Amino acid sequence: MFIKTLRLYNFRQYFEKQEIHFSTNPKKNITVIHGENGAGKTALLNAFNWVLYGVTDLPNPNQLVSGSAIHSAEEGQRVEMFVELEFESRGVEYILKRSLVGTKNDKEIKNILEDQELKYYQNNNWKRMASPTLEINRILPENLRSYFFFDGERIDNLSKHEDNDEIKETVKNVMDLEVIDRSIKHTEDAMKEFKKEWADFADEETKQLLVEKDKLEEKKKELVEEQRQYQRNSKSREEQIRDIDEKLINVKSIREIQDHRNYLESTRKKQTGNLETVQTRLQNSVSKLAYLAPINILADKLKKRLTNNGITEEEAFPDLSVKLLNVILEQEQCICGEQIDEGKKKKIEELLKKESLFNKQSSKVNLRSDLRLAENVRINFLKELKLLEKEEYEIKEDLYDIENKLEEISGNLSKREFEDVAALESNRRLFKEDITEYTKKLGVVENELANIDQEISKVQNKIEMQQQIEDKAKLAKRRLETCEKIIRTMNQIYQLKETEVKSDLQNKIQEVYGHFLRKGFKVYLTDDFKLIVKNYYDEKVPLSQGERQITSLSFIGAIVDIARKHYNNKKEGVVNEGGIYPLVMDSPFGALDSDHRTRVARGIHKLSNQIIIIVSTSQWEGEVEREMRNFVGCEYNLNYSDPRDNKEKSFEYTEIQGW
Repeated sequence: MFIKTLRLYNFRQYFEKQEIHFSTNPKKNITVIHGENGAGKTALLNAFNWVLYGVTDLPNPNQLVSGSAIHSAEEGQRVEMFVELEFESRGVEYILKRSLVGTKNDKEIKNILEDQELKYYQNNNWKRMASPTLEINRILPENLRSYFFFDGERIDNLSKHEDNDEIKETVKNVMDLEVIDRSIKHTEDAMKEFKKEWADFADEETKQLLVEKDKLEEKKKELVEEQRQYQRNSKSREEQIRDIDEKLINVKSIREIQDHRNYLESTRKKQTGNLETVQTRLQNSVSKLAYLAPINILADKLKKRLTNNGITEEEAFPDLSVKLLNVILEQEQCICGEQIDEGKKKKIEELLKKESLFNKQSSKVNLRSDLRLAENVRINFLKELKLLEKEEYEIKEDLYDIENKLEEISGNLSKREFEDVAALESNRRLFKEDITEYTKKLGVVENELANIDQEISKVQNKIEMQQQIEDKAKLAKRRLETCEKIIRTMNQIYQLKETEVKSDLQNKIQEVYGHFLRKGFKVYLTDDFKLIVKNYYDEKVPLSQGERQITSLSFIGAIVDIARKHYNNKKEGVVNEGGIYPLVMDSPFGALDSDHRTRVARGIHKLSNQIIIIVSTSQWEGEVEREMRNFVGCEYNLNYSDPRDNKEKSFEYTEIQGW
């Protein structure tokens, strides 16, 4: 379906005749309609719903005629309002018009008559369709209108509720699976008629057998429904138990995480103490021995300046003094008591002459010894300093790692929902008991079904043994058998198509979702058509309004894209599959942040062959316009006239202007 033109005449605030021509260019498939709050964006969206289905989601839905038209009409004058839609579907051109006509009476429209007309183009002529409602619902069923004409800020319902019937019916309708479903039901109705026809022509015994078989089949139908109900109940309980198990695992993991956090906090406290000790040792060591750091430079300079002057360390007498030598000479007696003769006296006098040289050499020897000691102390100081600095660095690294782990734990715990373990266990036990009870009842039903099948088989064998003479009875029997074969075949086709569609849809939803959503969440379409969003840990996650909007938009976009794919790939002579559907969206970016607006705007043109977006300036300007500008084929403004600003006009109205 391609929407070509929308004409409004006195619809809500759209006074007199206004029209919009929509882009059908495959490379510029977006039509943008700009309008501020109160300019008539929602009314425009509802114009599609009203012309197609006669319904709106507007406040005061019975007040559809323009107030401007009523105000400008004379008392008793005829006032008309209509919406006209030109579109094409499956190669056929259509013009649909829905109108209201009434008479102005005391500032209101009275005696209102509603009319709908659908024309299609064939053989160079426009022909009127006898049943417009049936044809419109064939092209685009009314129960799908909220998927193709929607308010972007209110489409999060698909990801809010657990009711999967709506999603299932949507898939069936869009993919034309309901055609097969209806065919099965129609064939079943025909089969009942053929049974009656056969019974009318059959003999009395056969008639009784047919009546008996009908009763058995009715009983079987009731048992099958009962069986399905028990299976659904059991499956529901199993899902609830899985949810409880996830919560219990979370509670257990929370306890383990809390223990780990306690351990980390204890380790942090211990390492903080160790860090303080190491830093104190560092400070003490540096304050006492830091002066030794440059001593190697001083030592090298002193060593070069010190010389021995021919006197070795062994020849030096560091404890020899002038006073001692003078006392010995005066007393002429050694300290050992021996008398000093002239020869020894001369030697002592020679020593006395060399006293100055000996003392200088002794000082040099002592200085060199002190320097070696200082250098050794410096080397040990630097080694200890390096060890302490390394220990300080390792403790700081350990503390940094501990802080990161504690922050991560805090973040994870803040996202968890704490549950009462006792209550969870109690519910789990009750659900298990329910499953056991359902299983028992299911066994009873399955046993009854087996017995019913045996009885039906016996009756069928008796019926087949009856020799019918009448040709009509034989014909009715053949028709009946043919219907049974057709139903079996169509059920198989339906199951195969449903599996194929579900698989394609799952892949497409995930693909679109991955492009639109910033987080690495995954969306799943379950076997019973539920949309479930899970995080990296395969846990269900609560979604924000914007995330719910993206989830719903991904589902709608995937549905439209898969329908388009199946329609383009369909073969001649097979059941219609899918179709081309437009997307008409009012404010699709309202609940999204800047990054998500960019992501959605970048990929929205790929969702359908035709995109119509009604948007305010604040939602359009910036990232949305940048991403979509190259795909815009048509553009319009909704210019609102406020009676407070225009004294010549005492009523409000909106004028549509093209760019």
